[in-house]
Amino acid sequence: MKYTTQRTTQRTTTAKGLLTLFLISFLEAAAAQDAPFARRKVVLDNGLEGRPLAFESANPQNFEEIVGKAAAAKVQLDGQLFMPASGKALGTVILTPGSGGVSPAHLMHASKLSSAGLAVYVLDPFAGRGVKDTISNQGQFSMAASAYDVLAAARMLSQQPGIDPNRIGAIGYSRGGIAVLMAAHRQLAQPVLGDRLRLQAVMAGWPWCGYQFERPDTGSTHVRFMLGAVDNWVSVQQCQAMVASTRAGNPNISVRMFKDASHGFGYGNQMQEYPEAIKAFNAPVAYLNDKGEYLDMYTGQARPGMTDAIFTREAAPWLARGVVAGSKPGQMEAFVDDMVQFFTSKM
Repeated sequence: MKYTTQRTTQRTTTAKGLLTLFLISFLEAAAAQDAPFARRKVVLDNGLEGRPLAFESANPQNFEEIVGKAAAAKVQLDGQLFMPASGKALGTVILTPGSGGVSPAHLMHASKLSSAGLAVYVLDPFAGRGVKDTISNQGQFSMAASAYDVLAAARMLSQQPGIDPNRIGAIGYSRGGIAVLMAAHRQLAQPVLGDRLRLQAVMAGWPWCGYQFERPDTGSTHVRFMLGAVDNWVSVQQCQAMVASTRAGNPNISVRMFKDASHGFGYGNQMQEYPEAIKAFNAPVAYLNDKGEYLDMYTGQARPGMTDAIFTREAAPWLARGVVAGSKPGQMEAFVDDMVQFFTSKM
C-alpha cells in the first residue's frame, strides 16, 4: 500500500543547490510525519487527496454526562475527508483509530472503502487533546469522550455538501471499536444527534467490550463485530456477551471470529510484542443503566458520578501489561474484503 504525506514548498532548483535542496526536503519529510494528521497532505493509493475537516467535540467524564447533556469541556478535533467523485450524495464511513492513532493501515482501509464508492472521514481523536497515544495509559481521556467524538463527527458530516446524512456509518478498532459500538446505542446517540440522525452501520475491529448497557438499544443499526480468536489484549468472551445481549433487541447484529487471529489482525502488520500496553483481560463487564450510570458489579446499584479512573482503580486485581498484536497470512485481506462488503451492502 502506498500513500504520500508531505508539505509543498516552491523553490528554484539550481545545480549548486541540489545538495542543500535534498537535505531540506529530507528534513521536511521527517517533520511532516511528525505533524498532526490533519496538517499533512495525504494522498491515498487510489489517488484521492484528503480534505482537512475540523469539528467540535467534548471531554465528558463518563457516559452519564452524555445522556444527561451535562456541560463538558469542549475540544477541537480534526480529521481528513476522502470523497470519490460522484454525481449523487455519498454514504460516508467515519474511521476511528485505536490506541496508537492514525496509521498507514487505516489509510489503506480508507482507500479500499473509497474505491468502493464510499466517502471516508479519518478521525484523529488525539492531536486536538495533546495526546500522542493511549497504549500504556487509557485514562488520558474517557471512553465516553471517544464515543462522543464519533457522534460529534457524524453530526458535522451530516451537514457537509455531497454527503447523504441518512447513510453515515463508522468503523473503529480496539479503543475505537468500543467507541463506535457505544455510539450506536440510542441512549447516547439521541442526546447528541437528536431523533432524525443515527449511524446506519457500525463495524468494530477487535474491540474492547468492557462497558455495556444492561438494556442495549441500537435500534435497527447494522452492527458487526470482528474478533480475533487468540486476542490477548481484549476479551473475546466479553464481546460475545455483548453480541448476544444486543441481538435480543436488534436482529441486525453479526459477528465473525477469525481463527488464530491476534489483536490488530486486520492491519497487515508483523506480529509484535507491546510490553507496556495495559489490559484488564479478565475483569468483569461494567454495566450501565439507561441514564449512563455505572452499576456496582457486586450489588447492581447505580453509582452516579463514577468515572473511568474509579473503575480502573477497582479493576486493579485484573490489570496487567503486555500484549501481542499483528497479522498472520491472509487475515488482513479477509478483514478488508469483509469490511468493504459490509459497508457497501448496508449503506
